Amino acid sequence: MKEYLDIFFLEKYPFPLYEAFLRIVFAALLGALIGLERERRRQPAGLRTHAVLAIGSALITLVSIYTSYTYGGITADPSRITAQIVSGIGFLGAGAILRFGVTVKGLTTAASLWSTAGIGIAAGTGMYVLSLFTTLILLLFLTFVSKVEREILGSKGTVNLKLTLTDFPEGIYRVQNILEEVKIQKVVKKKEEVEVLLSIPRYEDLTEKLEEVLRLKEVKELELM
Repeated sequence: MKEYLDIFFLEKYPFPLYEAFLRIVFAALLGALIGLERERRRQPAGLRTHAVLAIGSALITLVSIYTSYTYGGITADPSRITAQIVSGIGFLGAGAILRFGVTVKGLTTAASLWSTAGIGIAAGTGMYVLSLFTTLILLLFLTFVSKVEREILGSKGTVNLKLTLTDFPEGIYRVQNILEEVKIQKVVKKKEEVEVLLSIPRYEDLTEKLEEVLRLKEVKELELM
């Protein structure tokens, strides 16, 4: 019976089992912190995705260490299984990248997913301080540096829009309240509608602003040029 219990509790693990539990929980917490920031910005990959990714990365790392320790001997390479996380995360990151006309959204989220996998690997190997420090640096850039970037560098180019309005000029006034810096390029009046070509700064939260514009009753259609 003791032999079966030994197998169940992984007595041959290179460290106590509670240490493995601690590493997985620690990875989950760090992943959740990063995901919370992405969730706050209404990104498709939020708290749960980042936390689950960190947990999975930590678990695969632990399995890699255990397999090497138990079966590999001196010639085993514990990094071989873990290395597949780095390449495999590319598929998940690609799913977070979306294209809206000339605007590409999700690059930062894809990068945060890739970084979260690395943090999960570090936590899985027991690098608590390094994984925590990396998480704090990542949150610093995700939260504060983007604000500084907007203040110092300003907007990165412009985006051209074509709006179809049922009420002009009232509709364009309400659009200007949302998008703020609007430059009207051309106005084409039709029977019951007005098409307006305009340019706006390439805001970081452009998608959220455009969704708000689409909810206006005066806006019938919106197209990114």
